[in-house]
Amino acid sequence: MPLPHDRIAQLRLELEEHDRRYYVEARPTIGDAEYDALFRELRELEAAHPALITPDSPTQRVGGKATDGFAQVRHAVPMLSLDNLFAKDGLDGLRKWIISVEKLLPGEPLEWLVEPKVDGLAVSLRYEDGRFVTGATRGDGEMGDDITDNLRTIRAIPLHLKDAPAVLEVRGEVYLPIAAFRKICDDMRAAGDEPFANPRNAAAGSLKQLDPATVAKRPLAIILYSPGECSSDLPPTQAAFLAWMAALGFPVPRFQRVCRSAEEVFAAIQELDGVRDSFGFETDGAVIKLNQVALRDRAGYTARFPRWAKAWKYLSEQAETRIRAITVQVGRTGNLTPVAELEPVFLRGSTISRATLHNEDEIRRKDIRIGDAVIIEKAGEVIPAVVRVVLEKRDALAAPFDFLQHIENKCPACGHAPRRDPEFAAWVCENPACPAQKTRRLEYFAKRGALDIEGLGSTVADALVERGIVDDPLDLFTLRLTTLGALNLGTDEEPRTFGEKNAAKVLEGCQRARTMPLARWLHALAITDVGEETAHDLGKYHDTLEAVATSPLLRDVVALDKARADIATLSPRAQINKDKTAMEKTQLATRHAEAIARAEELGARLIASGFAAPSKKADGTAADAVVVVGPSAAAAALAWFASPLGQRTMARLAELGIAPRGGTPAASDSPFSGKTVVLTGTLELMSRNAAQERIRAVGGNVASSVSKKTHYVVAGPGAGSKLEDAQKHGVPVLTEAEFLAMLGSPPLPQKEDGLLL
Repeated sequence: MPLPHDRIAQLRLELEEHDRRYYVEARPTIGDAEYDALFRELRELEAAHPALITPDSPTQRVGGKATDGFAQVRHAVPMLSLDNLFAKDGLDGLRKWIISVEKLLPGEPLEWLVEPKVDGLAVSLRYEDGRFVTGATRGDGEMGDDITDNLRTIRAIPLHLKDAPAVLEVRGEVYLPIAAFRKICDDMRAAGDEPFANPRNAAAGSLKQLDPATVAKRPLAIILYSPGECSSDLPPTQAAFLAWMAALGFPVPRFQRVCRSAEEVFAAIQELDGVRDSFGFETDGAVIKLNQVALRDRAGYTARFPRWAKAWKYLSEQAETRIRAITVQVGRTGNLTPVAELEPVFLRGSTISRATLHNEDEIRRKDIRIGDAVIIEKAGEVIPAVVRVVLEKRDALAAPFDFLQHIENKCPACGHAPRRDPEFAAWVCENPACPAQKTRRLEYFAKRGALDIEGLGSTVADALVERGIVDDPLDLFTLRLTTLGALNLGTDEEPRTFGEKNAAKVLEGCQRARTMPLARWLHALAITDVGEETAHDLGKYHDTLEAVATSPLLRDVVALDKARADIATLSPRAQINKDKTAMEKTQLATRHAEAIARAEELGARLIASGFAAPSKKADGTAADAVVVVGPSAAAAALAWFASPLGQRTMARLAELGIAPRGGTPAASDSPFSGKTVVLTGTLELMSRNAAQERIRAVGGNVASSVSKKTHYVVAGPGAGSKLEDAQKHGVPVLTEAEFLAMLGSPPLPQKEDGLLL
């Protein structure tokens, strides 16, 4: 039987090799089940021997700490961008640039390497003694964001190298495969979110997530193609460098052509254009580099670009078609989005019949009208967009598009009059009974952080609302197994039944939800400005929903906010009152003093109740009390319960016999009772949500940052700044095993397939 250290080392090598074969070579040699078994064995061994966990272990790819922001990294060698050549300038433009480089290197026979230009986010990876230590964005070329933890989640990036120089920096492009991009956009639309505009934005948005666990859920990929700092000599040519990189285990461009003239380069660019649709990722051009590395420094650099390389930008493939009609879609957030219904046209591998028009302002700016001939292209090669109108083909009778008149001043889904949102140039349906919003509320109601009703995703929610089975989320509690099991998730022509097994899971989730605590219910009701943490704060200080609806604490918070506003505006010395007469200022002074007294009274009352704390200011008064729940959330909660929707919901809950309970948990003998706990790093045996619930259940508090008032920090693998803060403040640090032992009961299972949920 091998020792744990030896077996862990063996498993890591095996998993790294399988990652390379799958993500770099696209030639896997084992199935998913076998891979997952190896991964689980490694994770269990590391959990039993936490001292053996290292940052380059495959288990650390699934996401570590969530950061408060990105640190800055200075590039050892500046990351320059490339100047462009444009396809419209053709061979003549290409030849002119090549001649300019030949003049810088007289008498040298020049070679050029043509590679695809990946449309992603430029990054730099730094290895020291073969281990991946730092990953950064390009930034301004001199300084970039440290996104090391996020890059670790990309399985195509080797975490350590064999036979590598002591220091090796490689640069490349992180991208999102087109198939994955489409799925993510579909999921975002289903959740009521605005989808990414193109794969590049999706990749950049993913890497800028502050929580690596979120990044790990997106199947990002990478291609490496250039060096940065290196402690040893590099191969003599770009082609040899790419071959060397591939041997080290890096994914490199598969399309490479060595050329010796402008004509050969031009032919390679055209060849690439003919095959790039088959790559599965976005390309917006070709990159042309001087192949001989030793000649590059002699050719030199401008302030921003190397003179020896260019990016060839392909013309966006466009097509002409005609707008048959403009329809308006209602998003789950209530946004009304205009869509052009087109005469079908073939463009970049698919037939296009619809294109987004974004919003009313975009239509007005481009003067788009029904019946217009238009030029369309795939924005970012994927999303169809209308580029411009072919004005010379416009019908003389075509009228300017009037958004409000077109929708007859009502939401297409429910008939409610929409409101213009000036910030986002969008019209919004604010009717909570709108079918599109019903679906969104149902999904929110069932999500994990709310009532956690398993099996009720976007597709099921859509079908329940569309088929009139659920009008309000509380209708779930009256559903019968046979009705839910017979739910058609497909179309009338191609039905797809939900099934009684799946239906039983939903109904079991509803049964559990009946006994969920008040905080979970407050979150599930989707009250504006009441997120998960605010819901827990409200649940701690109130026993029932009725108590929240009529809460004196919340009324005092709102009143205190108004008193503070009055203090600012009634001060005789305020800028807005500088032109007042002496008599007016005397009257203001009286009202100002009354506002101060009112704020003091309210603040003292809130502090006495525990719903506020004294200000940390040296001269702080009760008027400066720091409230547990802010005035916006307090006002929103009171308004929701007073609204017709809130009143109907309360009455319906009473009919269903659902009465969630809140209040501070009774004092217990748990070591966490009355204590503040911060969680950091990756918990291996339970989800972070489950851990938070366990702490709150025994009377503890969960905080997001470490301070002198923190009692414990629970640190898993990948813990970072919060662990450092705990050590600085002398806060006791617990491993997950110690945390569970102090809780005195086994964890709730929250994992599947070796990945964190």
